[in-house]
Amino acid sequence: MLDQLLELSRKAAESSLQMQQVMFKHWTHDGLPQPSAAAGLSADWAGTMKKRWLEMSLDALNKQRETVDAAYKAGIQAIEQLAKISEAKSAEEGARATEEVWRRLFETAKGQAENQFREFQTMAEKTFEVVRSAGAGQAPGE
Repeated sequence: MLDQLLELSRKAAESSLQMQQVMFKHWTHDGLPQPSAAAGLSADWAGTMKKRWLEMSLDALNKQRETVDAAYKAGIQAIEQLAKISEAKSAEEGARATEEVWRRLFETAKGQAENQFREFQTMAEKTFEVVRSAGAGQAPGE
């Protein structure tokens, strides 16, 4: 049982990490607009764009860190709860406690996936805003 729990947690963490790496690569390499002097864009505008992009990336990374911290906290709590199951006074009590641990783990995994999807949507919207403003030749938010 503990092996299955650890394997599930490992797979969820690997999947989350892979998604974070792909998003971070996109944000820092592929997605950064490259203003061109030939297009008549000012140095101030380019500086504003880079600053905005950096703020967005740092915000996204901080939120990802919070997600990872929450996953570790949930994993630690699950291990603590599983350790207490051996103290159950009956088979039914042990089964209920085990079911509760699994239910919490699945709820946590579902919540984390939903949060990551919402964060990805938010980042995509902000990215589109930056790209739209780049096409219009103005700083984001103007």
